[in-house]
Amino acid sequence: MPLPAPGEAFPSWLHRVAADWQIPPGRTAQLLGLECTPGYRVPRPMWFGVSLTQRSLQSLVAATGLDERALGAMQLSRYADTALDFFDRELPDQSREVTSIRRPRREWALTTASRACPRCLAASPVWPVWWRLGIAAVCPEHRVLLVDVCSRCNGRLGSGYTGNPRGLTARQPMLDLSLCNNRRAASGGRKAGQCSQRLSTLSTVAVSAELAALQQRVLDIADGAPVRLAGVPVTQAEFFAALRFIAGVVRLVSTEEEAASCKSLPETAAEAFTSDQHEWRQAGMGGMGSRVQACPPSAGHAAAVLALCEPILFAPDRRTFQHLLTMWMDRAASLGSLPGKGDPLRSLPRPACLEPFLHAAGVLASRPRAKPSFTADHLPHLVNADDYAELIARHLPHTAEASGRRLAALALARHAGAESWLHAATALDMNPVTAARATNTLEPRISDISAFWRDIEQLGKRITERGLINYAARRRALADLTILPPTVLYAIYEPLGHRVTVKRRRHSAAWIWQHFTGGDIREAPAYTPALWVPTPVASIREGGRRFAARLPVPVARALAAYGSILLTPSLPQDGGP
Repeated sequence: MPLPAPGEAFPSWLHRVAADWQIPPGRTAQLLGLECTPGYRVPRPMWFGVSLTQRSLQSLVAATGLDERALGAMQLSRYADTALDFFDRELPDQSREVTSIRRPRREWALTTASRACPRCLAASPVWPVWWRLGIAAVCPEHRVLLVDVCSRCNGRLGSGYTGNPRGLTARQPMLDLSLCNNRRAASGGRKAGQCSQRLSTLSTVAVSAELAALQQRVLDIADGAPVRLAGVPVTQAEFFAALRFIAGVVRLVSTEEEAASCKSLPETAAEAFTSDQHEWRQAGMGGMGSRVQACPPSAGHAAAVLALCEPILFAPDRRTFQHLLTMWMDRAASLGSLPGKGDPLRSLPRPACLEPFLHAAGVLASRPRAKPSFTADHLPHLVNADDYAELIARHLPHTAEASGRRLAALALARHAGAESWLHAATALDMNPVTAARATNTLEPRISDISAFWRDIEQLGKRITERGLINYAARRRALADLTILPPTVLYAIYEPLGHRVTVKRRRHSAAWIWQHFTGGDIREAPAYTPALWVPTPVASIREGGRRFAARLPVPVARALAAYGSILLTPSLPQDGGP
């Protein structure tokens, strides 16, 4: 059995073992004890080339005598703490398909194919694992662009059995490792079979020594070499997070002229990059948010990304880094402000290491990242009026207090984990039309979004410090409170010389609902228009406003006491979830 070569990818080693044993690779996977997904005609090893399940790992150790470290070094997961941003850190313990990786299209890795250097393969049939990284662009040794697609079968290299390398046929004849070996399905009168393209004869494109050196420098960082950003030491994961963010900005705003004028970039790579940019933009700005995050679709595109990002990524000092980043972000901001176009960078993950520079560049920050102890259930629909006046009102000039307090409540729901304004409204069980009206109208008024979110965070701390209240449970408990029984009000109003009318009973119910739920009194169940026919809605609300403004303190205390009685059976503890 051949030993793994240094840096070799797991699929490459398995195919070499199959060739050495003179059996199909699917049969080899079975003999090695790889855990496979049940229900398929051919063996499909789980997480093939990405990681190893615990069962596969144990079987391989027993069958080959290789240790866990050597087997792990052949998986893409070796880069999980550097070049790749895998969200599931326990990959070896999982028994799921690779498609279950969170946001797989945004992971800068080729999980179902590989790039390759024909000159390397001419010398040895070993495919390094780094060829499957999204940043893989150039062979540093031979100074050529890596190849993505086979010129004969037109399939991506390493795409295996009918386009799925996790499907390893147990019937095909022994592999010739010098050939493409992609298995094609029958179509148009053509028989199914393996591609016979000789890998060493695939055409290549020469690159400059500068680009080859850049590729090697980035690969060294992926393998754990120390790195600086803006002259300050950062982790490898922080460096690649910054690379992905800056690449997203570059993809959004760079021009064809900029790519063509990049001295270290071959014409083929510049053309591939600008072609992708043109195709994405033709598809519409609505999809750019996901495309600017996507794995580079080709080696040429990856080379262009590295070359265009190099000046800022390897800026020698903070001042140079800040200047270049601000330049790019100003262009992105200008593009995002065009009529009818949203901000494609809004969903682009912002690395914490870049936040000080982005803030200095005047870029709108995302909401606070530290998840608070409260949830949306602990939030009223309108935040406390005094808190709003002290912390939030200054961010929303010329805004009605109720609308601003509603936006602050929605922002708190986003701070608690809601991914969008719509999700925040849903979490709060708030009328989506009312919520959308508030966010669409008021968010553009915020001049310093970073300061706004900092104050929202402070507002959340105040809520926690005062003791959490389960407003969602209160809203449910009082959802049917449309009128108070007359017997309840007699004892309250008769000593004051007031009559107990139907309107007063409804206004009292609305006051209790608003007092305990923190909602907009105009949305109280007691003010449902159908209950007041034929009284106009405006008259109902005006009557409610006057009722609340003139409510005597003893009556308010009595109504609050009655409301507490209504809530007691439904709320064993206000601070509960």
